[in-house]
Amino acid sequence: MTVEESSIVRGICSVRRLTAAELHAAAPDDVMVISETRGGAIAAWSLEGGFAFAAADDYSGSACWLSVVGEPRAAPFLVDAAVADLGARISGVTVPRGVPLARWNADPQPGDEADSDWDLMATWSPPPAQPAESRVSTIEDRPQIQAFLDRVNPRHSVRADYALVDEWVAVRDEASGTLLAVGALTRRISGIAYLASIATDPVQRARGFGGAVTASLTRRVFERGEKLCTLAHYHPNEPARSIYVRTGYRTTHRFSSGVIRR
Repeated sequence: MTVEESSIVRGICSVRRLTAAELHAAAPDDVMVISETRGGAIAAWSLEGGFAFAAADDYSGSACWLSVVGEPRAAPFLVDAAVADLGARISGVTVPRGVPLARWNADPQPGDEADSDWDLMATWSPPPAQPAESRVSTIEDRPQIQAFLDRVNPRHSVRADYALVDEWVAVRDEASGTLLAVGALTRRISGIAYLASIATDPVQRARGFGGAVTASLTRRVFERGEKLCTLAHYHPNEPARSIYVRTGYRTTHRFSSGVIRR
């Protein structure tokens, strides 16, 4: 056995298997853990510097997706231990940014090559008012929403008919009623509020509509008495990041994700 192989074996052997309750007790304030495992975890593991957990992921459709939070140095040992335990049940991995996905033969999902790097963002308070927020209203016409998303943002995160959508909102042209921007308030399986498919017609950008949709959806979460709202920022998209920061979101985790090819 080489020195590197010996180090890997020692690292894996140091990993401890956890119950979901133990994971929650060890990382009670971790937004990723709260969002993805409050509804239950298939399995969890710990190592000094990080945690891993396997859970169902409704957005990808995976019944067993592995996620790692903590220091990048701990991620390889945690993933290797999880793969040793669960094998082919794991369909994909999310690891701290900078950890090479190639180690587990993982690639972005087909069609999502530009979306493998993403940040989890969260806010714990209502947003400041946005100038165009008064123009945001609820929309029920799912075919119209889907046609708009397909046109302005083909890689939108959820479809109009996604089962865990609480509500869609939109900004419309005041004269014609044409959609200018849309967004959805959805739920992770845990029940945590999660904003998705926020999209603005390219010719209408820089007019504050994206910020208005984001603020309106976030405000609705806190008006219901909830304490946390989350979203994912996919790279590269600095205009979107500036909107999220302006409406009170901050980055809690920087991730890379990929489907394991077998």
